[in-house]
Amino acid sequence: MKKIISLLFALLMILPLAAACGNPDTPEDTQPGDTSASADTAEVTEKSLYDEDGYRLDSLPEKLDFGTDITTLMWNDYSMKEFYVEEDSGNIIDSAIYSRNVQVEERLGIKFVWVEAAGSSGTNDEFTTKADADYKSDHLFDVYATYSRTPPALALKGYCANLLSTKYFDIEKPWWPEALTKECTIKNKLYFASGDISTNLLWMMIATFYNRALFENYRDNPLFAKTPEQLVKENAWTMETMFGMCKDIYVDTDASNSRSAGDTFGMVIFETNIDAFQTAAGITSVSKTADGGITISDDFKGQRALEACELTGNFLSSTGCYHTNSTSVRNVFFEERAVFITDRCFIVAGKDNAGSTKKIEFAYGIVPQPKFNADQENFGTNMGHPFTMYAVSSASHDIEASAAMLEAMGSASYRMVTPAVFETTMKVRYADGAEVAEMYDIIRNNVSFDIGRLYAEAFGNSTANLFRTSALSNPSAYATTFRTKTAVFNKGIETVMAAFEG
Repeated sequence: MKKIISLLFALLMILPLAAACGNPDTPEDTQPGDTSASADTAEVTEKSLYDEDGYRLDSLPEKLDFGTDITTLMWNDYSMKEFYVEEDSGNIIDSAIYSRNVQVEERLGIKFVWVEAAGSSGTNDEFTTKADADYKSDHLFDVYATYSRTPPALALKGYCANLLSTKYFDIEKPWWPEALTKECTIKNKLYFASGDISTNLLWMMIATFYNRALFENYRDNPLFAKTPEQLVKENAWTMETMFGMCKDIYVDTDASNSRSAGDTFGMVIFETNIDAFQTAAGITSVSKTADGGITISDDFKGQRALEACELTGNFLSSTGCYHTNSTSVRNVFFEERAVFITDRCFIVAGKDNAGSTKKIEFAYGIVPQPKFNADQENFGTNMGHPFTMYAVSSASHDIEASAAMLEAMGSASYRMVTPAVFETTMKVRYADGAEVAEMYDIIRNNVSFDIGRLYAEAFGNSTANLFRTSALSNPSAYATTFRTKTAVFNKGIETVMAAFEG
């Protein structure tokens, strides 16, 4: 009996220690059975990380007072509203942008100053000329906000500050998508960023749209037995499947006895958007190395790219696909003479949400770009180049205030502007049912970025257009064409890495 009593006493002594070991986060002053302290801790933590609507909060001090102007050199030939509106018009997106800017100015004690310049792919000489002149003399510009490939080019000149060395830019926050920041951070340096701060990042996502009524006309064809959305959910939405649906659909609608924009097709595509099939196949042109550098990716130079290029090229040359190097090819789809189109998401709205007739005016479905094959783990969403990349000038009069502006803009956009654009406008106002909203989520969650596309000029543009040009000309010669670019690729890697050394 004494032994039993001794064992029970020892057990009673051990139990509290075991309980403590099983829950190392339990506060020391919390008594057994008292849950109030842990509940209070959880409440404080939740309140400190998220707002009342469940959006992540930033880590900026609640009130800063930099007492300065922040001058941004911005491109003025972007597609969709993003930077500022003169007044709150009542339009949901306008209101969100207007309120965001007012909030950021008041919170940081700054004043926005916007200097405009043309900056798209065909006009960016005006933007870079202004940036060059200012950097070498006046140092007026604190922030560059322009076409996605321009800040990388400015970074190569040394014009951009390392955002990771600033006090207020927080790369861990959700308004800076990891898919972009991880890709573009080299040697612990990040010279530019985008995300919720750019409405055009959402509008320039590339997807495949289809005309529901025209699709129904082909339901007797076994290839059309399931909708694209069903195929996505069953992991059967592949390049072979989509190309098979479209390749033989052709009607000489305008009776011209030749294929033209007046006819009916399985698919139409603006040729620049052919790049999306490379991304959809999970192929980036440039990848990271173990030592923190960059190299041409194995997939880009390997069998996967060759096969994807041949699949794409054979489809592009089929009767059912009509492609041109003009965005006017969209009109074939808008006029309901194409079942499918691969294009940027802004076609659902018309430019600047201005009620343009050049937008989808009928019931449509939307799905991500098809996978290379069913073994591919994830879908891949290509980004059209005309989204805005933001950078802080290394010659800014106040780099910390400028970085704080980017962080505050990203944070406020995440909880104010993105919900207005993505949740309300894209997924509800311009959507046709809950299934469309579900597909938009898949598209957004699989956005992919490629250093080679962003620094394309350093690689003679080959990292951006080799797949496309090969698919359009001689897809079976992809490997041979690739080998001719070896010296260009090596030079590009040296050029980019030089900006990150030291």
